[in-house]
Amino acid sequence: MRGVQTRLIEDVFWGLCEKYAVTVFYTAPTAIRAFMRGGDDWPAGHDLSKLRLLGTVGEPINPEAWVWYHEKIGGSSCPIVDTWWQTETGAIMITPLPGVTETKPGTATSPFPGLRRRS
Repeated sequence: MRGVQTRLIEDVFWGLCEKYAVTVFYTAPTAIRAFMRGGDDWPAGHDLSKLRLLGTVGEPINPEAWVWYHEKIGGSSCPIVDTWWQTETGAIMITPLPGVTETKPGTATSPFPGLRRRS
């Protein structure tokens, strides 16, 4: 496709977040790492100030991706809910509660309220 201008998918994501004033963005750590490879200019070129909550699911998020997601996408002000569940459980089993649970890069934190951990 010589001579054809293309836009990276990152620009599409952040453009849609801006256009539709997205408030909750939930994605996989694999996608976050791909966004990181695209650089900081793509998200910085869009108004992401309407975002109020960021989420991850599908695999554990590495601390570097968590920090990038928090700073570059959430403007260091959006809580991140790193959720863990399985198809068999039918619901989220481990997650922080936004604004309540202290979060730590790379960990899904505690069992969802009403669930308890067994050793």
